[in-house]
This record gives sequence, structure tokens and C-alpha cells, in this order.
Amino acid sequence: MSADENIVEFAKDQILFNEGDLSKDLYIIQSGIVKIYKESGGEKLPIAVVHAGQFVGELSFFDGKPRSATALAATEVKAIKLEQKKLEKEISKLPSWLLVVIRSIADRMRESDDLIKRNRIKDAKVADEFNRWDQ
Repeated sequence: MSADENIVEFAKDQILFNEGDLSKDLYIIQSGIVKIYKESGGEKLPIAVVHAGQFVGELSFFDGKPRSATALAATEVKAIKLEQKKLEKEISKLPSWLLVVIRSIADRMRESDDLIKRNRIKDAKVADEFNRWDQ
């Protein structure tokens, strides 16, 4: 299967995945902007703004837990969808110690996301870019 067969497109304001979803696919953004956020008390807490050449969905893939945040297309988005089964096949070729490092990093990122939600932390720089795409 070629990368072209896994191209997915999202319209502006379309959700790629929601916080708590069980999906484990990873998306490599080819074009467009994706906003990543957590919700707390009805408020969106910006986590990141993802651009072409970057990816989303890595935490759930590596740690097997539900999605840690919501991903929303801030513009029209085109992405390569890498399905969990295909990624697992490739990851299995890595040395076991490297997988331990990757999973440890994923755990730390998830803990940071939870801290942001629990304490309603907003990073001014991320929030400014996040809000810029609301216009």
C-alpha cells in the first residue's frame, strides 16, 4: 500500500479525533493547520498548533491509551493516515530499548497534557497562535 492510498482530507472545523477516543492512528499533516486542545470546564485549553510536515496522534499509538486531546482542522487539511497495524509492524523492527524510550517520552507528554487540563494552564504563545486560526 502506498502513502497515496492513505491520504485523508478534513474540512475546516472538522474533528480528526476527540479527547478520549480509542483510535490509535497517526496522521502526518501534508497541508493545512490542526489545533490540538483539551477541554476543562467548557473551556478549550490550547496544547499545540500543528503545521505541514508535523504529526498528530502519536501518544495513543505509542501508549495504547485513549486520545489525550482533541484535534481540530483549523483550515482544510490533507494528511497521510498511518494505521496502527502498519505502524506496529514497522516499530517491531526497532531495538526494544528504543521502544522503551519512545513510550517513556509518550508517558511524560501525556502527564504534561493532564497537568495542563487539571490546572487550566494556558501558554500565551500557543494560545495566540491557536486563537489566530479562529478568525
